[in-house]
Amino acid sequence: MGNGLRGVGSGLLLIVVTLVGVVALERSTIPAERIDFNYSLLGFNIQVQDLATFAETGEVSDSLNYYFRYIPDKQSKQLRKFLRQSYDVDPVLVYRYSRTSAGVKMLQRIGEIIQLPGYINGFSGLRAAVVQTAQSSEGINFVDFLQRFPTDIKLNLGELLQLVKQVDQAEEDTQEFIASLSKKEVVPKNIQKNNKFRDLSQPGNYQVTKQTLKFYDRQRDRNLVTDLYLPQNKTGNIPMIVVSNGLGAKRDRFEELAGYLTSRGFGVVIPDHPGSDRNRQKAFVEGLYRENFDATEFINRPLDISYILDRLEQLNRDRFDHQLNLKQVGFFGYSIGGTTGLSLAGAEFDFTQLEQDCAQPLNLLNISILYQCRALELPRDRPSLKDDRIKAAYMFVPFGHSIFGRQKQDKISIPIMFQVVDQDFLTSLLEEQVPLFNSLGKDSYLVISEKLPHSNVTLSKETQLSQAKTSQVAKTYQNLLSLVFFQSYIAEDPSYIPYLSTAYLQAIAQKPYNLHLLAN
Repeated sequence: MGNGLRGVGSGLLLIVVTLVGVVALERSTIPAERIDFNYSLLGFNIQVQDLATFAETGEVSDSLNYYFRYIPDKQSKQLRKFLRQSYDVDPVLVYRYSRTSAGVKMLQRIGEIIQLPGYINGFSGLRAAVVQTAQSSEGINFVDFLQRFPTDIKLNLGELLQLVKQVDQAEEDTQEFIASLSKKEVVPKNIQKNNKFRDLSQPGNYQVTKQTLKFYDRQRDRNLVTDLYLPQNKTGNIPMIVVSNGLGAKRDRFEELAGYLTSRGFGVVIPDHPGSDRNRQKAFVEGLYRENFDATEFINRPLDISYILDRLEQLNRDRFDHQLNLKQVGFFGYSIGGTTGLSLAGAEFDFTQLEQDCAQPLNLLNISILYQCRALELPRDRPSLKDDRIKAAYMFVPFGHSIFGRQKQDKISIPIMFQVVDQDFLTSLLEEQVPLFNSLGKDSYLVISEKLPHSNVTLSKETQLSQAKTSQVAKTYQNLLSLVFFQSYIAEDPSYIPYLSTAYLQAIAQKPYNLHLLAN
């Protein structure tokens, strides 16, 4: 397999199993000695030790050579690289994830491919092998995983080939989609194409002040610790942005973004969401919770934002001399924070569609469906989550296509920007984010970043060597794109409208992390 989704696909089984984790079995089991490949009436096997030797030295045994002679040399080298690749994981986190509903469903789906003798779902063998492999000081790699599998492995070649075909097709479709965007140019109305763009990469002229506020929502028993960033000595109204984090994150996750926007004249509000923040994740790892987040977070997160805005309105009168503009607030959301933003913007749950999607076999190229299905635990009669103070929303790798359904989101009437990535099996570009974007109305933008990951959890040790570079590129893109979006629709500065264009994205793109734009 090549780059992009194919690269993801080559390590998909290993990475996914690592993410969801497994429960250790007794070490008295006999480790796997061979892998049996089964496809229709045909079958053959490979010795695990032969693969281990090939990975370690590059030597191909006689029995392995029988099959390798059909493999091009380039793919043989890629296979060896994959077999040797290691991934850093936390064994305790691996163990805990296996006990979540998402983890169990994930392992059961992979167990249809990696089976026990007798064509039995490999769930139990997977949970034995991965947790033991995760405990290695060298990190987890595929050969070690095979050697720790408690029985010989039956590999359902038909299922595996179907997955490979699915990965290849997704790669091809993604490339075609991005190529089609390259042929289109987004130019805002009444704007000249040859605009000269200012350099916005540096912080603005305002000094940044930060204070931590502690709110308590008595009705929901929620302690909402919130950081408030304000531009020092700014006169006049301060346009406000509220940030909602991803799962397991603390409010300092977007501290750099907050500082940048504040230096440019915005006020920024970042709360911790108690049922899905870093403290909740820590408690989950310690075994205090079965699930890594509460399903009620799909409701509580938007209510957190609305409650904080209510309290800020009180403080605006008492402490800030009415300087905070809380009638026209921008929203920035990451991952599940994007789902939060869509609810605040007016999107409503479609439980009928969600039930249908969750009843389908798990799509390993769109893992977000596992988290979306948690919403089925919610009561069907729930309050409206829309907050009319939110006037524009920027989402980074959001999900919600199944939660919110296939219909047009007619109740969303505010400008929306999605920033997504092309290499993402957590929230699939074509199966999750593009359909979700297509359900939006006018003044909506889809920015696609090439070769940037959804998050660092999918990175191998080798890939982590370039993590600092990709992380800085991602932050730069977020800073610039969120600034021009919020300046246009929250600060209502028309001079930034030309920046919502293909030309500007091409101007700021850093190769090979190209940017593409689609707009309604």
